[in-house]
Amino acid sequence: MLPSERHQAILREIELRGGLTVADFAARFRVSAMTIRRDLLELETEGVLERVHGGAVRRRAPRDKGLIATIGFIVPSARYYFPGVIAGAKHAAADLGARLVLGISDYSGDAERHQIRRLLERGVDGLVVTPSEPYRQDPATYRLLADAEPPTIVMERSLVDAPSDILLGAVRTDHAHGAKVALRHLVDAGRTRIALGVRRGPTAEPLRDGYRRALGDLLPGAEPIELEIARVERPVAEQRASLAAVVDACAAQRVDGLIVLPDEAAIGLVDLAVDRGIDVPRDLAVVAYDDEVASLAEVPITAVAPPKADVGAMAVRACFERITRGERVLGGPAHARIDLLPTLTVRGSSSTETSL
Repeated sequence: MLPSERHQAILREIELRGGLTVADFAARFRVSAMTIRRDLLELETEGVLERVHGGAVRRRAPRDKGLIATIGFIVPSARYYFPGVIAGAKHAAADLGARLVLGISDYSGDAERHQIRRLLERGVDGLVVTPSEPYRQDPATYRLLADAEPPTIVMERSLVDAPSDILLGAVRTDHAHGAKVALRHLVDAGRTRIALGVRRGPTAEPLRDGYRRALGDLLPGAEPIELEIARVERPVAEQRASLAAVVDACAAQRVDGLIVLPDEAAIGLVDLAVDRGIDVPRDLAVVAYDDEVASLAEVPITAVAPPKADVGAMAVRACFERITRGERVLGGPAHARIDLLPTLTVRGSSSTETSL
């Protein structure tokens, strides 16, 4: 690939996703990380992107205007999954001339509601919130958000189970579609016994729904094989035992394709499978869901990636739109609920052409 072609590919990636990491981009295009770092330095010098630790993001547009709005932005964690969401939100806010006030709930509904009330008392112009639990597990948080006066956007949570008087906009990843994408990839690769292994959490339920529907469509008559992985708060020995149980179940049920949530569990499962003499991908093809660290495994793992940066950016833009248009539109602008589609990156764990 010529330098000009790499530069165009880098700019396309940043335009689509809001940013890129050097390690993942270098692996995908089979060039050295040093080459990509030099490319990023050249492009930053040209003023078309901004380098950050480990990669690059869109260049922030300079603004002459002062601060237009303050948006409270509450997420369950600043670690796994959400750093990309926060980065997208941060850059969208900078482009719009808005200030983002970040709150971390640590998956505590009580902490979440406390942070929401505090931000409302301080007079934020809008809220973007990812509740720790789906509506059915914690209706109180959703009711608090629906009753709030400033415009509010729910991020990365479904509102399908909420009653009709919960009038909230939403931006989220269509995780059910992500499961369908993963399953179709495995079916197209000739796999007929495809299992789903998940760690319980908000993403697990829509992933199961998508898996079951896609299984019925793509492999009529096939029975779902659903396996559970211990949560991270459980003791390490229990987590490892649960991974071993998944590998045993796959062997016993002649599973030849496996979709795993999250990445770190997929890496552990692949390592255990290889240790037991199971060839990945010949005997067992694996697709991870999240694509946070899947590319770093010894056998790089095919993964479905939610558009995290786009979710954060679009949620902030949707909130900002309601803030700035609310007084100019009779009755306020319509509430919108937006689903964004994940994408699949094929690596060695499911393709004999790319395996080590």
